[in-house]
Amino acid sequence: MDTAKDARILVLEDALRHLNSVVSNRKLRFHVEYGRLGEALKKAGALFYEVKYSYVDAKSVAELEATQNLVSAIDDFEDIFRSAIDSQGYAPQSNSERETVAEVNYALRIVSRFQKKLVHYDDEPGYAVDLLAVEVTRTQPIVGARLLDECRCTDGSRIWNIVTNIEGVRSGMKLACAILPPAVMMGVVSEAMFLGGDPLPDDTPLGELANVSKGVLDQATAQVMQIIERMT
Repeated sequence: MDTAKDARILVLEDALRHLNSVVSNRKLRFHVEYGRLGEALKKAGALFYEVKYSYVDAKSVAELEATQNLVSAIDDFEDIFRSAIDSQGYAPQSNSERETVAEVNYALRIVSRFQKKLVHYDDEPGYAVDLLAVEVTRTQPIVGARLLDECRCTDGSRIWNIVTNIEGVRSGMKLACAILPPAVMMGVVSEAMFLGGDPLPDDTPLGELANVSKGVLDQATAQVMQIIERMT
């Protein structure tokens, strides 16, 4: 396959750029060993180009030594990042801090699931990011934004903060969403985007979305293409 143009690989490249931006600009507001983070990123960056220009099939990309070592390097990054947070009991206080932590979490998620995307999904761009079924646990209007609501949602294992302009979203509703690079909207950090707008059936399992409709996949693909376009 043309690995240089595969959406999964380009989204991985974007994730590494997010991590590099956080480290090079020292965005983290807690003590962390930036030197070790930088070393992990330097190693991953060198390996990435072996992956991007490998021109082998998706399963073979997942099995490349370069791919495995890249993921391992970012695992080291995550260990350093999480250990620093845990040892200091850090919790972000400002929107800027929340956005930075969400940015790192997003990028780490992309890297950790990269091999699975190659092996278990086709090359439709929408599958390059995680598509989840979530349940809304709380909604509240955003002050000063007549058409925006802040929604707290669960995928069964963690909480996501999602800002939406979809009308009628309420607690208990299940919806499809895409996990995207975080954005601050009217002073609120949004970590994902609802897709489709129509509620999922009540018996839909939370977590990874098993039955992805064409409408949901098309919207996810549009979001992934925006990620890729912003890189150029």
